[in-house]
Amino acid sequence: MARIQFIYYRNSMFIVLESIDGGGKGHQRIEVLDKLVRKKYKVKGAEFPIHNVFYETVVHPALQGETEMNKSSWVLSYLLDKTLYTDKISPFVGKKKKEIFVADGYFTTTIAYQSLLMGQVDLKRLIQYGNEFEIPVPDLAIYIDVEPQVAITRKHKEEGHDEGLDMFEKSIVKQRKLQTIFRKMAKEKIYCEWEQVDGNGAPEEVTSTIMKALAKRGIK
Repeated sequence: MARIQFIYYRNSMFIVLESIDGGGKGHQRIEVLDKLVRKKYKVKGAEFPIHNVFYETVVHPALQGETEMNKSSWVLSYLLDKTLYTDKISPFVGKKKKEIFVADGYFTTTIAYQSLLMGQVDLKRLIQYGNEFEIPVPDLAIYIDVEPQVAITRKHKEEGHDEGLDMFEKSIVKQRKLQTIFRKMAKEKIYCEWEQVDGNGAPEEVTSTIMKALAKRGIK
């Protein structure tokens, strides 16, 4: 289902880090970017969803159960979120330069949550939307596999949750389903090329495993 063919040993890449909520993708983005800078790569990164005014006033209240959105509103919200970064990400896709963009969470998240978990849009139609809106396809998505109970425990310890966890973060049932979904996406290479790594160990161990996965693809 990938829109572009993945090319091995390319020195310029758009990489996405994925995990269930609390799986550590945000922390790993920071660590991986730091490692790449030390290796003399030119890097940029972003956290998705983008926490802009639209997110804070429309999406966040819905996640907290304070307001309601219909299926189309959820899908369109997360499509908009990705298109805002198209021009920033596109230069990193398919270029033979020593430049890398690392995102934690992305359109792969939208596929997992809005389509495969919530059933708000058919998978083929959602990927078609991504194509029509010219959302860049990652060269590689790395799924950090963490046990749901471990992830939820981590999430409770994070700062910035004065309002409590959102509708996905606090549900062990949803997190278990998402773990199964992401494993399926990684195994079947849904939407793009995937690599799965164990995320249950110490953060530095996970970073090392991710860097080894990148090294296999020429990012050394």
